Amino acid sequence: ISIISNSFMLSLIKSRPPQHKPSPKEHTVQIKKIMYYLPTSSMVLFFIFFLFHPLLCASSKQELGRCETQFQCGNITAGFPFWGGNRDKLCGHPSLELHCNKDITSLSISDQEFRVLHINQLSKSLRLARTDHMGSFCSSNFTNTTLPPKLFKLSQTYKSVTVVYHCNPFRLNFQGFICSETGMIFVSDNPENYNFCLAGFTANVPRSFVTKRKDLADLESVLKKGFEVKVKIDKGEYEHDKHGPLHPPIGKFLMHHYHFLKKLMLK
Repeated sequence: ISIISNSFMLSLIKSRPPQHKPSPKEHTVQIKKIMYYLPTSSMVLFFIFFLFHPLLCASSKQELGRCETQFQCGNITAGFPFWGGNRDKLCGHPSLELHCNKDITSLSISDQEFRVLHINQLSKSLRLARTDHMGSFCSSNFTNTTLPPKLFKLSQTYKSVTVVYHCNPFRLNFQGFICSETGMIFVSDNPENYNFCLAGFTANVPRSFVTKRKDLADLESVLKKGFEVKVKIDKGEYEHDKHGPLHPPIGKFLMHHYHFLKKLMLK
């Protein structure tokens, strides 16, 4: 009981506000104590700075050099926001991995494989063509693919049209294409006019393409040439928001403490 009482009394004494302000003499003594420990603190800070600075510089050089490597495949060369091959994953957007097979570059978007026909790094644009549209149109996959709006924007020189199929063969007043497995096929800017068709998907074609053409070869040729999209990823904003190679977690930690220690030493 006495031990508890003593502890309780000590806690009360410590929690009580000081009864008087320190005298000038006591204030001087406190300052001398601080000055006594200041050289030791400065030496510790200097040691930490001396230890971290070479590590930070070496890490930054290594990380910067990693992203100088470009993706190379056939006549395609690409940097940010793409990655793949010898180009590290941290150097590009996770969804923009390029693949190379026999000098042919491909990119998977929304579970659909596209062939990359051209990349313009200056204009941040690329020309894509669905891999299944590189052969006969009738043997392609009649599936819809939507480009992620946060990553891509269709070029103004292209438009989206609807390819409708499994259509009623008795609507002979409409002229379209014929595939053996799907029957009559139509390409339209206004799919609501083809309510007698059971299925459809969108395709991107040049604005100059006339949807009422009868020749299937014209459609196949246009689809093989692909369409152009703009990449909507800004390098500065992406590196600021994500832990890229220029700003990994360890790099941010060291950089933060480097500047913190530097400010302390200059005071």
